[in-house]
Amino acid sequence: MRLAIVISVIVVAGATAIIRLATYNPTDHERMIDLSSFHTWEPTTEQIRAQLNPSQSVHQQKEQYGRLFRSRYRSKNMPVNLRVDKEGVFYLECAATIPTWDKALIAQQAWREIQTLFEVNPRVLIYESYIGIPSRWVGIARPDSKKPSVPEVVFDTGWHLRRKPQANDFLRTLPQGS
Repeated sequence: MRLAIVISVIVVAGATAIIRLATYNPTDHERMIDLSSFHTWEPTTEQIRAQLNPSQSVHQQKEQYGRLFRSRYRSKNMPVNLRVDKEGVFYLECAATIPTWDKALIAQQAWREIQTLFEVNPRVLIYESYIGIPSRWVGIARPDSKKPSVPEVVFDTGWHLRRKPQANDFLRTLPQGS
């Protein structure tokens, strides 16, 4: 009797899977966003420059830049956040569902815009964000060692295999209470 029930469940599950595969149409689902034209997404760098208030402190301008940068991606339904601490280190948080190569493009864009707007070679720490748990550090955007005017994006996705995770691998709040 039990064997008949198990076989019936397997047959029904298999038939359901075959029907779903036969009727699946990938064009019915939302496609990934094409980042090849993200430099034209609004607000553009020039629009951001026009919105930055010169009477504010540089830190406040950087915080405003982070909000405008975030709004650019959120308008395309991409969960991206950019924050800055008191020392000027930027924290780029991207949803874990965003592919690594897209995170690299986003980090490069942030690095170049920060350099253009604030005339500094920034340090951008890249984090993967998850729902319900702190964001996890996965990489950094920094000046290239041979050509400092160009960003170098380096990912370290294997840290969990080499050592025990440290508390500073996870972004709970910005350092110095920012």
